Amino acid sequence: MASEQQNIPAATLTRRLKKLEESLGCKLLHRNSRGIQLTQEGQRYYERCQPLLSALLQNTYEIKEETTKAKGRIKILAPMNLAIFPLQEFWNTFLKRYPEIELELQLDNQLDDLMTQGADLALRVGKMPNSVYIQKRLASIKTCIVASQDYLNQHDIQTPEDLAQQDWLLAYPLEQIELRYQQQNYQFKIQTSRLKVNEISLCVSLAERGLGLCYVPFTQCEDALKAGRLKQVLSEWQLPIRDVYAVWHAQKVMPARVKVIIEELDIFFQKQTWNHT
Repeated sequence: MASEQQNIPAATLTRRLKKLEESLGCKLLHRNSRGIQLTQEGQRYYERCQPLLSALLQNTYEIKEETTKAKGRIKILAPMNLAIFPLQEFWNTFLKRYPEIELELQLDNQLDDLMTQGADLALRVGKMPNSVYIQKRLASIKTCIVASQDYLNQHDIQTPEDLAQQDWLLAYPLEQIELRYQQQNYQFKIQTSRLKVNEISLCVSLAERGLGLCYVPFTQCEDALKAGRLKQVLSEWQLPIRDVYAVWHAQKVMPARVKVIIEELDIFFQKQTWNHT
């Protein structure tokens, strides 16, 4: 019986059918000795509704599958330099591991709002003040001042006060520097620069060529430091730590595709030797 298939009482089903017939102004079913049959109007109503019901069931299945399975499109907002490096290898590994997920990366250094951009997730440096989002700290990255050996051979830098007389390659917005050593605290803002650009790797590349100092996250110059192309300036002084957060909408049910990329990002960052969390 229909009531048994739908797991509702027969009286309830009869009442709902009567209400539907009253709203349509016609009979949909009639009973005879052979049982219950569709009327002519009932047959037309069924034929017109059946494709709609099939589409509804298909959409319900697809949405449920997207919620429970790691598949579908993920739109992520992220700073350009963070997404390209050190996360370049992460995207490669993630896409291979989850072939049914499509990534859309919007890379810039603007603090665009997730809702207005229709994004599922954002990666941000520093904690966001907006409390409507959930924020998870993924990593803490130290910063450093670097220059080539050729530049340092021509410029004597012994104390933070010497920084004001140097040629700077400014990776905007990293212009405010706070240096600490034991009980000493020194704040310095880069006032003038040979180059000002919002792309860190260009600053690092030009610093390797001896054009000046640059203040950057350690992840952006690690290879150059290891290879000796760059040297750390005032290495005994402690510079600020930059915290990386994953930021997403507060919602009761998080789609599996978003949940899994947050988990994978967390695992990736925890494995990195430069992560100071």
